[in-house]
Amino acid sequence: MKKKLGIVILGIGVLVFAYFYAHIDKNTYLYDRNTDSAELIGTGIPAAGEEITQSFTCAEDSIDGINLKATVIGDVGNVGLEYSILDGESGEAVRTETVPGSEIKNNKFNILKFQTLKGTKGKNYILRLSESGSGDYAGISFYLSEREGFQGKLVVKGQEVGGDLAVRTLTHRFDLETFVVLLGILAFIAGFMNVLCRMFQ
Repeated sequence: MKKKLGIVILGIGVLVFAYFYAHIDKNTYLYDRNTDSAELIGTGIPAAGEEITQSFTCAEDSIDGINLKATVIGDVGNVGLEYSILDGESGEAVRTETVPGSEIKNNKFNILKFQTLKGTKGKNYILRLSESGSGDYAGISFYLSEREGFQGKLVVKGQEVGGDLAVRTLTHRFDLETFVVLLGILAFIAGFMNVLCRMFQ
């Protein structure tokens, strides 16, 4: 009886662990995820007053941030990157944050968070990027995929460009796939350990 109770408690513990572990930052691609990294091209550094905007329709119920690929050019110690989410209908900024250029990882995807924006599923938004303190030889350039027809309109420094910005939105939520895979791994480990114990008893 005690053994069965112990197994039930262990099983519940595993389920609870897997449930909390499966709450992850889920990436939603705003560009064709089959695009090879070698296909991505740079946008160039936006100067003062210039912007890069990407319109999109949100597929998740909330947004917690973005995952943006960028490259650092020159000394960005005095450069600030401002990233905003605008309402696609009114153009009003609903979230705006700034990150120092020194915190941007070169040629990598950078996770940039903001306060959770809820009730977003099916709504139209615009991601806006701008910089302060940048120049011709110092600033942050971004990447885009030239594969068209995937998201909304991409505008780089006032010019509409075919393709999409290499960016993903982040949603911190329960992910069923992660939950099932983890349970499968734990079940395999438990079964393997059980076989070993039986072999060496």
